[in-house]
Amino acid sequence: MSLRVLFTNVTLAGRTGTEIVTRDLALGLHARGHHVAVYTSAWGPLADELEAGGVNVVTSLDQAGPPDIIHGHHFVETAEALLRFPAARGVFVCHDRTAPHSIPPRLKSVLRYVAVDENCLERLCQDWEIPSSHTRVILNAVDMTRFQPRPPLPERPARALVFSHYAAPGAHVEIVRAACERLGIPMDVIGAGAGNVVANPQEQLQQYDLVFAKGRCALEAMAVGAAVVLCDAGGSGPMVTADLAPRLRQWNFGARTLCDSLDVDRLAQEIQKYDPAGAADVSAMIRRDAALDLALDRYEELYGEVMRLPVDDRGIRPLVEALLRRTGRLEQEVRTWRGSERMPALSDEEVSRIQVELERPPQTMAAGAVAFVKVRVRNQTGIPLGAWQPFPLQLACRWKPAGSAHFDAAESSARTALHKGVAAGSDESFYMRVAAPAQAGRYILRVTLVQEWKRWLDELPTPACAETTVVVQKQTLLTDLRARSS
Repeated sequence: MSLRVLFTNVTLAGRTGTEIVTRDLALGLHARGHHVAVYTSAWGPLADELEAGGVNVVTSLDQAGPPDIIHGHHFVETAEALLRFPAARGVFVCHDRTAPHSIPPRLKSVLRYVAVDENCLERLCQDWEIPSSHTRVILNAVDMTRFQPRPPLPERPARALVFSHYAAPGAHVEIVRAACERLGIPMDVIGAGAGNVVANPQEQLQQYDLVFAKGRCALEAMAVGAAVVLCDAGGSGPMVTADLAPRLRQWNFGARTLCDSLDVDRLAQEIQKYDPAGAADVSAMIRRDAALDLALDRYEELYGEVMRLPVDDRGIRPLVEALLRRTGRLEQEVRTWRGSERMPALSDEEVSRIQVELERPPQTMAAGAVAFVKVRVRNQTGIPLGAWQPFPLQLACRWKPAGSAHFDAAESSARTALHKGVAAGSDESFYMRVAAPAQAGRYILRVTLVQEWKRWLDELPTPACAETTVVVQKQTLLTDLRARSS
């Protein structure tokens, strides 16, 4: 039976996991004769790819015809689509254990909830008390027609790759590099954090024998035939072997599989488990069990199941309105995401055209005290900058002891929103709340911008940040009283 399926995804402006899933499933269902459309707030290369493949991509629900199935990936877009098409049957897919946009909408028209791994299933059932009878697990899959097998691996790895959007300078990259250098293996990095996003990972992966990755990146590397060590900014895991792969895949080779700390010695031990025959066994298993066609079969079965269920469209609007009242801000977010004031994901080139300046930098601060620092943001991009959805910009800071190589992630301030926005070609000043480190000493204060859900803008080749030296003094009774009054 041919169905009208509407996917919802927060963005198609990058190459994140849900964007790749949306592209693969939408094109796969279209090839099977279904009428498929995708609703998103941000257009990009993947949207162009979908359109070229015959899938209609819309940025307004007025451009979409009424669907039979709403296949939702994110809270706001899914709720908005279900409100716009109350007769449709909803399927919501949870892709992340913690992200706010992956909160499952508790709407009567969402008839089934899908988790992509056991971690997301826990979010549905434990965190949000979705009945287990309403949940399914459909593991992530790879389009094996795109990710072709590479030639057999050499006896010793000749090239290694860190494959991750979180591979920013000062993250886990240098630890992995040190482990590879110890064993004489050259290493490269692919991902947004390194400013090296590639449109053809299926071709790039063919060039590497050993890959450090997690989640979808790890799955794609295994499909090609590389040996994979689970690793990312949050920790490290094992070299994936044939005996471990089935259990690890149930957790999507993700955060819950990174049980070890980032340590050069430990990573070197995992690298030494490199086994070409073992990697080939893992690849054969992944290509058999994680093929896109199997996931398409599961989703078609699920669609058929929900199409046989009744949907109570009378209860949708009151329930959505109650939900909007409870969240308070959801209606405003929906309007801003669709309005003229919206903050798209910034490219590396756009970030290079943003300057952050400290107008009156503090020279001294009391340990633990709070100060308001005046910061000027100059916007030489062609778009306005502000704290709007879907990727709001906010000021933030980092501290490090003078002479230290890395900024301490624990010593970072709360965010200060760009509340009035910065028009293209203009500049604005903001007062930013800055809390000094708890210990006295000589520090470097770095003020920068964070694009929420994307990255810190000081982690790019041309960073948007400003630095100053601050002497943090030990608290005295007077400074303590001043700190309390702040």
